Amino acid sequence: MTASITLIGDHLADYLPVFESWLEQQFLKTSTRVLTNPQDAFCVQRYDLSTTIHDGKYEELRAQLLAMADTSGIDHIFQPFTPILSEPGLAVFDMDSTLIKAEVMDELAVEMGIGAQIAAVTASAMRGEIDFTESFVQRLSLLNGLSSDVMDSVYQRIEHMDGISILMKVLHKFGWKTAILSGGFTYFANRVQQDYGMTEVHANELDIVDGTLTGKHIGPIVDAKRKQQLLALLKEQYSVPHSQTVACGDGANDLLMLNDAGLGVALHAKPIVRKQAPCPMSQLGLEGVLYLLGLDSNEIAQSLM
Repeated sequence: MTASITLIGDHLADYLPVFESWLEQQFLKTSTRVLTNPQDAFCVQRYDLSTTIHDGKYEELRAQLLAMADTSGIDHIFQPFTPILSEPGLAVFDMDSTLIKAEVMDELAVEMGIGAQIAAVTASAMRGEIDFTESFVQRLSLLNGLSSDVMDSVYQRIEHMDGISILMKVLHKFGWKTAILSGGFTYFANRVQQDYGMTEVHANELDIVDGTLTGKHIGPIVDAKRKQQLLALLKEQYSVPHSQTVACGDGANDLLMLNDAGLGVALHAKPIVRKQAPCPMSQLGLEGVLYLLGLDSNEIAQSLM
């Protein structure tokens, strides 16, 4: 399998000589593909490596590329191999701040009048500063007494992530299975699943009695370890090899599944996640995953017809 480095940004032309000089310094031989068209609002250029990358060198290069991305504002995404879109595959996604542009716990807290209090704890948990499960139980308990009637209006006001419709349409056209593995709540995850025809949902179920949240949940919490387990179970269920799996998330509780997938994309991720995840991507929305799967803009457009 061929390793690759994909650059994503809106000002690549001036930067390419710098990057290609770095490739020479690292003794990396490549072939180059421009994946976007001149009229696109952004640029994506892919370098397929003909040089064999050994395990120790991979981590060294990944760290250098992350530093270059942070300095330049251009994604430098290093993939040891690329899943083949035309073959059966599995793509799993976190929901909050990945498929949607919100944290649903925070949005429910707004309805309770404690939005800022809950959001601060959520942000700390997503940065990996405090334990996710402990913070989940703590935050949820503060929603005791909230009417479940607010959940529809909360969902209606949440923006969905850029590129979600494009990505799901293309993955489903090629017969891929898609699943939501969320530390959020089933009510919202089920709505996202229905909107985009995703295959299945695994999320936390709110305990609701007489139309009121009790501040408790039903069943096991979908935390980092559970997401990792679910990825493994779904691979087996759908008979999908590791090389044909994609995972996408943004928080510290996504790291285990991101590192267990064939392609683990950290989307607009927190700093600790960018540092530890295989493929941090910040310059595009979810449609950027398709470029990491090797498609160009014309192929994406054709797949949507």
